[in-house]
Amino acid sequence: MPPVAAPLLSPDLFDLPPEVLWLSHCKDGVLPRASAEALRALLGTELRPWELQWNGDFLDVQRALREVGATLLGVDARDMSLVTCTSSGLEAVALGYPWQHGDEVLIPVGEFPSNRLPWLALASKGVSCTEVALWDGHAAQPAAVPDASIEPEQRLLAAITPSTRVIAVSWVRYQDGIRLDLEKLGRGCRERGVHLVVDGIQGAGTMATSFDGVSAFATGGHKGLLGLQGQGLLWTDHAFRQQLIPLGTWLSAPDHFSQGGTQTVSDALWADDGRRLEAGSPSILSCAALASSIRLLVDSGGAAALQSHITGLQRALLAALAKHPAWAAEARRLDALVQAGRVGSTLSFALPAERCAELLRNAEARGISTSTREGYLRIALHGWHAAGDIDRCVAWLLS
Repeated sequence: MPPVAAPLLSPDLFDLPPEVLWLSHCKDGVLPRASAEALRALLGTELRPWELQWNGDFLDVQRALREVGATLLGVDARDMSLVTCTSSGLEAVALGYPWQHGDEVLIPVGEFPSNRLPWLALASKGVSCTEVALWDGHAAQPAAVPDASIEPEQRLLAAITPSTRVIAVSWVRYQDGIRLDLEKLGRGCRERGVHLVVDGIQGAGTMATSFDGVSAFATGGHKGLLGLQGQGLLWTDHAFRQQLIPLGTWLSAPDHFSQGGTQTVSDALWADDGRRLEAGSPSILSCAALASSIRLLVDSGGAAALQSHITGLQRALLAALAKHPAWAAEARRLDALVQAGRVGSTLSFALPAERCAELLRNAEARGISTSTREGYLRIALHGWHAAGDIDRCVAWLLS
């Protein structure tokens, strides 16, 4: 497959020097220049609070983030909540669900702590958390490397018991890069009366999916969405949200709430939309930056266009590596996963620890930024990458 000649997002939109090749948005995204300008503009109102406009500089900024976030994800903005990060979104679900003693949560083996610790903490309520291997040898030490034959959704669905209330998964796994089919898993969960809760941070901004059958989706904004640390989004299905304990405070009240602190007497203490789960005032600066970044992704064609662009780059990289004996087997494994729709925007190469360490040292000397996790060398591609970046990446890996 020929490499994608031009970037989907112009490098001029970022403060990326030519000598830097950033392949680490799976760790930290790059803030666009326009988002930095949005920060500077709002910072002026922080310096001069007497000029702040309650609607335009505060409420409208929050509303804009909910709306553009919903546009990118393909959902209703009324179901969006502003959260500080992936963890806080998942905690809102874990702590707000009406658990009964003996209930069960299923999670995959090897989840990032954000999608493991909130569920393990429920043991004090008598709720068990069962970790499910997604393929043969997944729970071994060291874990078996996944290939295109895996069926992780079926493994999770087969593990459901009469006590299972929630399955909580990472959409894209942080270490091995495997992407779960949320549509297939969501359909299976709905048929079995189980809620599907998703940690979406490794896929949001670069991958497209359907939320049909999903009950909740949480993501931080500082990776593929190209925002700042400390600002994220939570989407919840309306019916599911009504089951959760409202966490919101003053900004989560119905629209007739008074800024002066007095709420009109009403049976509705909390808003019915996503604000119901918003805990107090968000960072308006972070909201403005994230909204600007997501708007840039939407204007570039949205998640589907970004996914197509990234997939083309991945296949070009793997095709080049497959020509070299030292890389051929791993390139074929990953290419089969890409073709099967099993990979997010990160290619995770399973390599010996010594080889990973050597490649990282070589990368740093070449101005290339990448990362390793649990025996995998991670190469994360985004909209600003193009053919020249693939050539540079290949030269580094073959060095």
